[in-house]
Amino acid sequence: MMVEQRSQIVFEQAGLGSVLKANNLAVPPNQREYAWTDKQVTQLFRDYSRAINNGSYFLGTIVTIPRGEGLEVVDGQQRLATTAILLAAIRDHLAGKEEIIVESINNEFLTGIVRARRARVSKLRLNVDDAELFNWIVTQEKGQQPDVTRRSHELLLDAYAEARRHVTAIVSALDPKDHGDVLNSWVSFIEHQALVVLLKVPNDADAYRMFETLNDRGLKTSQADLIKNYLFGRADQRIHEVQTKWAYMRGALETLDDDEITVTFLRHALIVQKGHLTESAVYDAVQESVKSEAGALTFVATLESLASSYVATFNGEHERWNGYPDAARRAIEVFNLLNIKPLRPLLLAVTSKMQPKEAAQSLQFLVSLGVRLMIASSTRSGSVEEPLAEAAKRVYDGKITNKDDLRKELTVTPSDAVFRDALANARVSNAKLARYYLRSLEMAAKEEPEPWFIPQDDRSIINLEHVLPQRPDGNWPQFDDDAVSVYSKRLGNLSLMRALDNSGLKSESFEEKKQVYAVCPYVLTSQIAECDEWTVDRIVERQKVLADLGIAAWPI
Repeated sequence: MMVEQRSQIVFEQAGLGSVLKANNLAVPPNQREYAWTDKQVTQLFRDYSRAINNGSYFLGTIVTIPRGEGLEVVDGQQRLATTAILLAAIRDHLAGKEEIIVESINNEFLTGIVRARRARVSKLRLNVDDAELFNWIVTQEKGQQPDVTRRSHELLLDAYAEARRHVTAIVSALDPKDHGDVLNSWVSFIEHQALVVLLKVPNDADAYRMFETLNDRGLKTSQADLIKNYLFGRADQRIHEVQTKWAYMRGALETLDDDEITVTFLRHALIVQKGHLTESAVYDAVQESVKSEAGALTFVATLESLASSYVATFNGEHERWNGYPDAARRAIEVFNLLNIKPLRPLLLAVTSKMQPKEAAQSLQFLVSLGVRLMIASSTRSGSVEEPLAEAAKRVYDGKITNKDDLRKELTVTPSDAVFRDALANARVSNAKLARYYLRSLEMAAKEEPEPWFIPQDDRSIINLEHVLPQRPDGNWPQFDDDAVSVYSKRLGNLSLMRALDNSGLKSESFEEKKQVYAVCPYVLTSQIAECDEWTVDRIVERQKVLADLGIAAWPI
């Protein structure tokens, strides 16, 4: 066992069974219910089976907060509960055969006596919705099964059934007299070798910040639970109203099918209200904003309202865009291709506060900004994130109401000269982005309107062609391996082809390829056929031409 204490944060390496054995553990009342399906339960049991004869097995971090005489489980409920259920199944299988082992499992790992209640209760207490059924599973004197009224109840019973099947499978080929020894080795493995890092932090805010440094299962969801618990705790007599609005917010966000979306949204929603905010500061910002039941209701009502706008920024077909110029929908499609996270709060603010016409124009400007930032490789630097966040707040506060004001605010926008230089040297590895860039540049070359939006991107119709192939196969002796590595993904070496025309080119020589390029309907591709040879100098020259077109494709 290893213990380290720093600023009241305690790390302890221990077996998961030892954590159950040594502590009274409780899941907060408002934390999510038991959620593991058969797939996850079975995977854990299989992991145990593979590891039991091969030494230790690491299950990650269990995050707790000391409360009274026990520990509140912030993250780790699913692993703890499922392992406790497996121990209960082992105990039940040995009942009437190995009473000493049964007594040890029951009294040391699973249950304790509450004298005042004259009752045996689980040492791990789940939330208010699951506590009764889980207690029925892990206590030996089960009595009448509680009513099954929730999905989590079904999952708990499924986990118990799977645990019993697993125990039966472990001993199925053994003589009954050997069952006790084999299953006792499982109990010892869970106690000593199924290792976790038990993390004890002083309070919710420290737990939230600690998640930013961990890489573990479900941590983003646990961060959302911490915030939810804080808000529900502040709601007092208005708890039902706060719960309802939180549920509506979550319902909207769940349409995005992203397990981590709640915490990401909370940060972005706080940014539009408060300005730049790091991920680790979100919990503190919520605490600062919400001090009373009225404050909790107002805060969650704002989240509910913003959630609808936030979801719309991920979906160009969302009903939110009815009544907006079509350019707004097109811009949203581009943003979801680019996926520049620091721009999300600004999109949220524009969508929430600007009038439809101004919003559409601002979104079009932000597309150009986003492409310029990506090409200039500056989408994640603090020097860019902070101005974007502060601009989002000013839009949300009503101090910026149109594209022109937004453009003046965002002095981080790469100038034409900076953007041209960056584009003239850009390498593009992402095929979808490359097709988008080239289609936009093609439209700019043809002087078509709105070259910045996403045109046809069906790979069955349009293919991305590397003039110098990524694998030349001996047909390009003018390029050595280093040159291929450097120049094959340069934008100047990329072109668009109709899928039918491109299907047989692959690593053919330039002389073979240029015959197909010459009849290609895409202007920028057909121009390649005018070259006598394809060299490093030709790639560089063509990319400079594309860089000039980029100013028209993504204007500011």
